[in-house]
Amino acid sequence: PKSLQAELQAFWQRNKGLLLVVLSQLFATLMNTTTRVLEVEGNHGNGMHPFQILFWRMSVTSILASIYLWRQKTPDFLLGAKGIRLLMLGRSLGGCFGVLGMYYSLMYLPIADATVVTFLAPSLACWACSFILKESFTRIQQLAALVSLVGVVLIARPWSPSLELDMDVSHMMDVINSTLVPVPAIDLQPHVVVSAGQRAGAVAVAMLGVLGNTLAITTIRWIGKRASPLQTVNTFSFWCAVLAALAMVAVPGIGFVLPSAWQDWTYLAVITISGYLMQFVFAAGLQHESSTRVTCMVYTQMVFAIAADLMVFGTGLNLMSVAGSALILVSSVYIAV
Repeated sequence: PKSLQAELQAFWQRNKGLLLVVLSQLFATLMNTTTRVLEVEGNHGNGMHPFQILFWRMSVTSILASIYLWRQKTPDFLLGAKGIRLLMLGRSLGGCFGVLGMYYSLMYLPIADATVVTFLAPSLACWACSFILKESFTRIQQLAALVSLVGVVLIARPWSPSLELDMDVSHMMDVINSTLVPVPAIDLQPHVVVSAGQRAGAVAVAMLGVLGNTLAITTIRWIGKRASPLQTVNTFSFWCAVLAALAMVAVPGIGFVLPSAWQDWTYLAVITISGYLMQFVFAAGLQHESSTRVTCMVYTQMVFAIAADLMVFGTGLNLMSVAGSALILVSSVYIAV
């Protein structure tokens, strides 16, 4: 009989791509949680706009990645090799709209609800890859994805009429002060109320992000191993920083904002590091695994999002959320094993 170490090594080799994707979802939740904190109480309580956060995060990521790739003498490290340059651009633009959709929706939706909408992208990517890249999309994989989506619906509860963003800001500040960075007292409302129009707008922008993520996932699979994960992250970060800078100049009321306190710099550092690790690990996972098996692993982010809402923002958990999380975990384990 095989030893435990041999069993674990075999499991790792068989499911390396899937486990990397799960790890990327943990980093994604950390990034989203910190982003939401910065959007709510950053800039001396005035909040920071998603474009401003995106600019700082992507600029730092691109600069550091470019320096490393340049020192490694990696050719075409910024835009990609000529044969895949168009694919790299498509991956970058798609990813940019994807992260923007997420950042914007976080201003008006709980993390779990904002995460739900993004789960439409992997299924669309599976469908796209089955046609473009001729990847298999079996009935069993479709069924597992459907079970996960049922769990997503139970957690999101779209039939709920409430428009209140159930976020206990005082609880959030207590958590931040005790576990992250001490923050001076800020005059914030105990609960944030979101209008129907704001919620609808957030969902609409999130849907634009879904289309962007679909394009990003499909092009990453198309690029394959013709570019390293760090190269794809670097190109993506560069174009995101460029688009965010243009938006800050062109869109009235946004403008360029320098982080106003060391707490804001700390939040941006957490967002940048976790965002980079999320992109790098996710790209590495996709290169080791087909998008069809990866789909259910992406849904594990919902479990992390519920935990963040509960522990950081004081959002309550009900039986529907528990049942949905169970379905997501069961289908994810089934795909992995």
